[in-house]
Amino acid sequence: MKPTVSVVIPTIGRSSLFAAVESALAQTYPVAEVIVVVDASGEVAVPTDDRIKVIHTSGGLGSSRARQFGIDSSTGSVIALLDDDDVWLPEKVASQLAAVSDCSDEWIASCSVEVRGDGPPRVWPRRLIEPRQPVADFIFRFHSPRFGGASVQTSTLLFPRLVAERVPWTAPRGTLHDDPTWLLAVRKEFPDVPIVQLREPLVRYDLSHGSLSRTGRDQSAGYIAWGREHLASSNRRTRGDYFLTSPVASAIAGGSLLGVLRSIATGLRYGTPGPGALVYAFAAIARVLLGKVRS
Repeated sequence: MKPTVSVVIPTIGRSSLFAAVESALAQTYPVAEVIVVVDASGEVAVPTDDRIKVIHTSGGLGSSRARQFGIDSSTGSVIALLDDDDVWLPEKVASQLAAVSDCSDEWIASCSVEVRGDGPPRVWPRRLIEPRQPVADFIFRFHSPRFGGASVQTSTLLFPRLVAERVPWTAPRGTLHDDPTWLLAVRKEFPDVPIVQLREPLVRYDLSHGSLSRTGRDQSAGYIAWGREHLASSNRRTRGDYFLTSPVASAIAGGSLLGVLRSIATGLRYGTPGPGALVYAFAAIARVLLGKVRS
């Protein structure tokens, strides 16, 4: 039996929602339904199509719980996630379903993304996850001082609804790293679940909305706490690389030298960071100091 695909799009009413929904409707493998989950007050503009179902939360659930609200309201055997400021290329769903056709009942499909933001478009990740590679090692281990080497972006995710029924998206609003948290939980529940990531960039990812570098706040303490909780069983290299990158990036965004130094100290205490993470972190000290001089 051919899979039926339900697309779930949480939104707070961005104008970009219309294009996101259009890209889901334009798939060469026709989707069964597009569930638009409005996590805010007011109405939203969407294309006219019988496959679209607009539902409202009570407000303020946050993107993770809004996704689950939509999944629970869907009917498809396969769930595809899409953020309201990203768009899919037409062959995205078809390519992913073909890639997992030989997999068993549990699997996760992903792909590369074309990142749009400051500067020319670029393709992430620069390296792909191996099907059964530990999630934390792939996402958080740095092989160069640049971000984008490894990622499993939300709008790329396609998986059987059974996976989300067993491991629901439950992170509260404002939770850090809700996507990696879910992937780590899936691997814990399904230790052998393969993550099949295609090289082709089948998603256009808009980095200009809500990205870490644009929050303007130092949330490094929160990122450190997340790493202490969720990466306790990871190896020292992965922990060290994480503490010297994700929390440091947040400290840079907030212009906090204390946050940078605290993150580095945590990484050196609880991990053994590699060269790429060390270069990134110690260069961050200079970036923050230079920013303070200029201001």
